[in-house]
Amino acid sequence: MYFKRNESYRFVFSEPINGKLTKTELGNTVTVNVQVLDVSNHGAKIYCPDSVSLQEHGKIALAFHLNTSYFHSSGTIVWVKKFRQSFEAGLHLHTSDEYREKMTSELKRIAKQERHAK
Repeated sequence: MYFKRNESYRFVFSEPINGKLTKTELGNTVTVNVQVLDVSNHGAKIYCPDSVSLQEHGKIALAFHLNTSYFHSSGTIVWVKKFRQSFEAGLHLHTSDEYREKMTSELKRIAKQERHAK
C-alpha cells in the first residue's frame, strides 16, 4: 500500500528515539518497546524488534521523550512492513495544538544541537 505523509515537515532522527507503543484493540492491551525513526506533527515511523502482531488500521498509542519533553498520542497504523523478526510501521497520530507546538519547539532545539555538534 502506498502512503505518503503530506505534511510541512518530517524530522528524521540521526539516532532513533526510544519509545513505547501500546496496541489498544478489542480489550487486548499490549505494550512493546519501539524506536521512533522519524516524526511529524501528525505521524511517526517506528521500528520494533519484537514480534507483536500489528495490522493496518489498528488502534495504538505512542509515547516517547524528546530532550526533557514527554509526548503521548493515540492514533492508527497506516502501513506495516514486516521483516523476519521485526517490523516498521507508519502511524497517523491524533495530536492537539499543544502537542504540535511542543513538538516543533523540541525538534528545533534538536536540530540546533546537531548543527553545533558538527
